[in-house]
Amino acid sequence: MKFSIGKWAACGLLAFGTLALPSEALACGGFFCSQVQPVNQAAERIIFSKNNDGTVTAVIEIQYQGPSKNFSWLLPISTVPVGNQIAVASNVAFQRLQQATNPQYSLTTRVEGQCKTDNQVLRGTANVAVSAPGADSTKGPGVNVEAMGIVGSFEWTVISLEASLPDPADAAVNWLTANGYDVPPGAKALLGPYLADGLKLLALRLVKGADTGSIRPLVLTYDATYPMIPIKLTAVAANENMGVMAWVLGEAQAIPKNYNALELNEARINWFNASANYNDVVTAAANDAGGQGFVTEYAQPSSNLKEAIWSASEEANWQQFRQSPGLLPDEIFNNVRNQYGGMDGFWDVVKKHVTVQAGTADDFLRTCTFCGATFNTAEFLSALDAAVIQPMRVVQQLINAHPHITRFYSTLSADEMTVDPLFGFNAELPPVSNLHTAERIIECSPAYTVSDAPWRIELPKGGVLRGWPSNIGTWPTVLNDAPANQRILRQAEAGTGQVLEDNSSMILSSVNAYNETVPRASSGDGGCSAQGGARSNGGRWALVGLLGLGIWMGRRFANAGSRSAH
Repeated sequence: MKFSIGKWAACGLLAFGTLALPSEALACGGFFCSQVQPVNQAAERIIFSKNNDGTVTAVIEIQYQGPSKNFSWLLPISTVPVGNQIAVASNVAFQRLQQATNPQYSLTTRVEGQCKTDNQVLRGTANVAVSAPGADSTKGPGVNVEAMGIVGSFEWTVISLEASLPDPADAAVNWLTANGYDVPPGAKALLGPYLADGLKLLALRLVKGADTGSIRPLVLTYDATYPMIPIKLTAVAANENMGVMAWVLGEAQAIPKNYNALELNEARINWFNASANYNDVVTAAANDAGGQGFVTEYAQPSSNLKEAIWSASEEANWQQFRQSPGLLPDEIFNNVRNQYGGMDGFWDVVKKHVTVQAGTADDFLRTCTFCGATFNTAEFLSALDAAVIQPMRVVQQLINAHPHITRFYSTLSADEMTVDPLFGFNAELPPVSNLHTAERIIECSPAYTVSDAPWRIELPKGGVLRGWPSNIGTWPTVLNDAPANQRILRQAEAGTGQVLEDNSSMILSSVNAYNETVPRASSGDGGCSAQGGARSNGGRWALVGLLGLGIWMGRRFANAGSRSAH
């Protein structure tokens, strides 16, 4: 089986980075990381494209903190990049793609029955999007430098290990050390399995004079049968519950071939503010699956995103601007800065092509109105097209070239990174929407105003949760003791998959048990019959939570044996 490139982001989810720096400089450049100054690893992002010619293209986000001179990055790859097989992309492309595919949990509201007159405004629909981050060419014994080049602000070198080597990982570590890379203990053991399978190593660092703002996503095309993340390499520097987000493009909906497919328990998600606990629910779901499972957050025809990254109107505006005659240099500069100054590569182009009067501070061009900038207009705009606009086009063209796109998300800790996730495809699965809607019904009667009346929320997958106005904005924490997964499946490239665990009835029981603790509505005076009145629910909500906990914990322990079997 051919391997795809692995974990890519300096010290991050999908990156293998190493350090090219003196030993006293305690910075982190990739999966080989200093333990003194670790990089912050949030959710790492990658786009995979399975092509029709036996290759896979990956757009890899790189995250790094530290001095630019210390940045370096290492990726195992199966083939030597040539021509357009290595390029730079844009972080803005990732931002736009994530925004377009983020899970959204919407809570609509309707009134049932007739309430007393109330001048207060009904709290209605909530719609929350979940935001679920050149090597030296010296030859060493058994090490060959296969190719070198510059792409964007990166210098890159590919090395291969000779097949006759008794221990290719040992030779690789010796080469890395000799060429200034800081290789931590354990690196040899982590690299060994990949190098033993014949993978090469791609090493990158920033060109002289570039700053960390020049670090951009990388586009690589390489020989592979399936997209795969060598996540085992990440364990050396992974944060607890590190987020992993991947989009997979292909002829059909993608599946995790060797990881579990997770369907979340929507009763645990806070529908009043899903972003408040969505990531916690995903983490709990992944943990329940042994740390090796993905939630399919989005699976749709890629035509739905045909202009999500770079639209036809943006392209037309750019081309129109390039052809606008008679503008003064200051007008041109101010226009492009205002429109494109926040995109990757813009300030690298400015640094190379734009000059101002001697003695002007470097950051002057970022804020000036009358800048006095001078440049060759044709060369400046051409450089912007190549370095800023084209990387946006590349990602959009990649999406448009494949019929389907699937987004996966999970969190993993170091001790869970024992199996490299491999992604396949299944044309028989139904699409998955990122839009989730539940309905809150205000249960009106003459005893209540709309703002005083009890309510119920009808969840999309079944089940009803009850509450009172004083509970709006909170979610019963007692439901956190219910399973985080409604179902855990093992999917295949045909059929609907094998159900490993189905917690639907247990979840419904937990919701019903909680509802039994919620005070009932009164038909008389607006109170809660024998429980003290609907308007005084502030203290009762805490009591309700405790009562619900007692009821559910009994059920949970009663089912502990059956759950542990999974």
